[in-house]
Amino acid sequence: MAVSARAGLLGAVIALGAGCSLITDSFVTNDFSGDEFPIEVDRQSGGIVVGVREPGGPDLTAVIDLFSPATLIDPGPGTPVSISSSTLVVLGENGPGGPLDLPRARLDTSVVALHPCAEDTCAIGPAGALQPFDAVIGADALAGDAVRLRLGDDQIFLLADIGGGELHRSRACDGVFPAPYRGGGTLVIAGTERSFNGRRIALQACLGATPFEQVPQGRRGADALFVLSTSIGITILGESAYARYREAQPLAPELATMPEDTVYLPSGPVTGRRVKIDNISLVAASSSSPRAPCRQVYASHLLIERDCDGDDDCPCEGGDRFCSVPAVVELGVLGVPELEPTTPPAEIIDVLVVSDATQVLQNVRTELRPNQAEVDGILGTDVLRTVELDADYPHNRVLARCTHDGCVTRPSLTDRDDRAQIQGCLPEPDAGPIR
Repeated sequence: MAVSARAGLLGAVIALGAGCSLITDSFVTNDFSGDEFPIEVDRQSGGIVVGVREPGGPDLTAVIDLFSPATLIDPGPGTPVSISSSTLVVLGENGPGGPLDLPRARLDTSVVALHPCAEDTCAIGPAGALQPFDAVIGADALAGDAVRLRLGDDQIFLLADIGGGELHRSRACDGVFPAPYRGGGTLVIAGTERSFNGRRIALQACLGATPFEQVPQGRRGADALFVLSTSIGITILGESAYARYREAQPLAPELATMPEDTVYLPSGPVTGRRVKIDNISLVAASSSSPRAPCRQVYASHLLIERDCDGDDDCPCEGGDRFCSVPAVVELGVLGVPELEPTTPPAEIIDVLVVSDATQVLQNVRTELRPNQAEVDGILGTDVLRTVELDADYPHNRVLARCTHDGCVTRPSLTDRDDRAQIQGCLPEPDAGPIR
């Protein structure tokens, strides 16, 4: 699929739409850009905001967005689109809450000159607290590195990579999400076609997980597929996915009763109804155990403790009593096992529910078809404040580990002998908000 630069970058890439990776040669990545020390970032708008400087140029305000396949600098409205090679210096906060003028990393990358929004000045964030920006640092500039998000502390890291194989990372209590990068296509920039590989981080999820044996599978949560953006704070969810959440959590509020709200993406505003949900469980994809996400969460809770017995709703196939389960990261407060719910869910995760016809969702669905299920939403940064997440591009994986209360990492289970080690990664039943 080939699209023009403005339609592709504005309507697809920066709008969180159709296009997701390097806009350079498919096999080109940049050299290691950073060091082992954190970069202090500004997250008042919800997105990850840093400074950026081109050689001989002024300091600019930039959004780091792992969703964007392209890096751009805004030349202002009415300027022709162009592309060039440049070296960008990333500027972090000079002390907590200080100015964005401390040099922290160097990126050699292609830069698109493009005004990404319809307004004269582009901004991100909620309508009442907009953050203007001049540039977007996309996944193309970071593809040779591992990007660590420690958003509970308003920090990111640019690392050479993350050491250790899947087994070693699991034994370190990480949730390992192998091969999560999806998408790709072709952009037409200044009359030239540029192909790009998939760099969108696609994550399976279960909304409102209640993974208990006494609850029927249809009430154990709602399956969903998200892509991750680091330019927005609130999570965006399509109406049909929220309707599935209400089927699993029937006492959740009706959408029509909730207030309207507007959030600005780098390309402009998106309007929906603001609600809260109780939990989102992120589930690693598994070709060897291709169960739906909520079924995987249930399988993790059952099989990390014991084999199936004759009375269980066993998630294993072919009469087996044990089977492997991928990693699960639980964010929020898991539901309680009520057959006839009388208590509304504990609503702690902010979500903006938008029409399924919203362009931002339509664009990304188009790009990821037919290899992925329909995308249900855009995962924002606010839900990741209790977890440290690594986009380990060199090893084609994402790693996650909990850092705060309200989060539980359940590493992948491949063998019965792993149970004791995995159980050591889990909190005591009464030690936190997730049980």
